[in-house]
Amino acid sequence: MKFTHTLPLAWAALLALASCQQSAPDTTIPDNQLMANDFEASVGWNEVQEGSLTTAKAHSGRWALQVEPSIPFSYTFVTPLGRLDPKLTRSYVLQGWALRASTGSTARLVVQINKSAQDTAKVYYGSLALADAVKSFDKWEEVSLPFTLPATASAENVVKIYLWNEQGTAPSFLDDLVLTAAPAK
Repeated sequence: MKFTHTLPLAWAALLALASCQQSAPDTTIPDNQLMANDFEASVGWNEVQEGSLTTAKAHSGRWALQVEPSIPFSYTFVTPLGRLDPKLTRSYVLQGWALRASTGSTARLVVQINKSAQDTAKVYYGSLALADAVKSFDKWEEVSLPFTLPATASAENVVKIYLWNEQGTAPSFLDDLVLTAAPAK
């Protein structure tokens, strides 16, 4: 007799627990996001500079980019502009997380647009000095590099995004990069 009374209670408890389940995190990619990389996977990234992908420090996960005196250029994102942004939006924002080890960490986050894969003439060049954007040491800070391409930019142009150690004497790190098309004004 006791068994028949406990069965409905067990079902009620099971239903109560099921209703307490947390929903999965929202993994929706915004319509204006063109590229994201946390360096846990390296799809789309090439021109590897030995040692520039590191597990020494990371904002999320295990991997991040690193530059230092012996590694002047990081692992580089390279793709045709027309593949990255078929709409050729022209205005963009590159965001990520950067860490400077000391005052000698003077790297730059660089966006470079070349005429083509064969012609390296620059159509656009912009950079963000981490020494200006990241004021503390050994602490990850969010950085942002808004940029606008000239009207002459075309689908055949080649986009390059990388970290450059411009005469730095200490390491700089970069992680969790996201490139978005800026909203129309």
